[in-house]
Order: sequence, then C-alpha cells, then structure tokens
Amino acid sequence: MKQISKVREPKSLEEYRAKGGDYKGLPRDIKEDDLRAQLLNEQGCICCYCMKRIPQTLSPEQIDKNYPSSKIEHVMSQENHHELELNYQNLLVACSGNHGQPKNVQTCDTFKGKEDFNFNPSGKLNIEELIKYKADGEIYSDHELLNKELVDVLNLNTFDLKRIREGRYKFYKELIEREGKNRQGKAIQRRFFETEKLRLLTTQGGKFDEYCMVGVYLLNKKLAKYL
Repeated sequence: MKQISKVREPKSLEEYRAKGGDYKGLPRDIKEDDLRAQLLNEQGCICCYCMKRIPQTLSPEQIDKNYPSSKIEHVMSQENHHELELNYQNLLVACSGNHGQPKNVQTCDTFKGKEDFNFNPSGKLNIEELIKYKADGEIYSDHELLNKELVDVLNLNTFDLKRIREGRYKFYKELIEREGKNRQGKAIQRRFFETEKLRLLTTQGGKFDEYCMVGVYLLNKKLAKYL
C-alpha cells in the first residue's frame, strides 16, 4: 500500500458540494472528467489498496455485465459517514476488486462494502511506514488493528495477490543481491539502491509500477544497513 499525496480538490466538486449536492446525484462530468481523472493522476494509476493497475482492462463478458474498471472509494463508508461522502480527503480510486466474483476472492472496495478502513492512505499517518511484506507475498503490519483490517476489511491476502507480491519480492530480493555483488564499495551500492527506490517512487508516463511498494520495502531494509 502506497501513501497518496492529495492535491487541491477539483473546483467543480467543491462548488457542487457547496450547493448541497450529494454523492448519489453527482453529475457524470464532475464524477468522471474531474474527480475520477484527478484521483487516478494522484495515485499514478494504481489501486489505493492493493496497488493493482487501474483502470483495469475488462473482458468482453465483463463489459457486457457493466463491471467497473475502477471504483471511487469512500475510505470511511457512505453508510456510516454520510457527512464525508463528498469530502475529497475521504475519496480515493480503487480497482474492481474482483467485482461479481465470490466474496472470498473479492478485495479492496468491493470486499470492504459498508465497512470503514481506519488507515486512510492519504492521511497524516504514513501508511508506508506501517506496512510490511513477507517472502511468500503476505502483506502485514505490526500495528494490531491495521494488520486485522488488511485482512478483515480489505482481504488483501488472497491467493492471487499473494502470488503476485511473492513474484515482486523475489525479483527485488535477487536484484538487491546481484547488484550488491556487482558494485564495489558501499557508497556505490547505496547510490544504486537509492536510485532504484526513487524510480519506484516516481511516476513514468503518469503511472507508478504495479505493487511498487514491495520493492521499496526491500530497498529500505537494505539501505538501513548502510546507516
């Protein structure tokens, strides 16, 4: 999960809210052209929770069934916090979360439903400092409540997500080991790892790498050894 840096909300959303509008009545041009587009840009086109690429490419069958390619997410749910339904800080964009599939394989906003997630990735608390990854792809946290909500609210340890993160973990672990051997001197090694970390934290063509924080997590662990 990646920390999200919010910019000023779209003026159209601010004006609509000031007139007493609600989320259900949000005009399509504001919702799609302004709000969703800006959220995607802020997040570098990755899901606010699982870091999957969004908007997702849908199959013809999914298109026929009107499955979403992305979802505008209310971190604190509309059902429990009506007063926050148009609060820009409470709005993110998430992947489809296996919309239409059985509950046990759903993730992110789709699995979350009416629940609240108490660790807003765009909040003051830096979520990146609380999230960890295991070699088998498991996402977890030493923070007890966050660790519980990663599974019970977002279902981020499905078989598919763990398998993908396991692949990313293996790739970066091997890269770190290989480059550590190939580059002579700690200063040169450190500079390479810092450059690779910066690359992962910088958008390319407006996009972050999918699951980029798995690599950042391992690079941070390596860089800490140089301190």
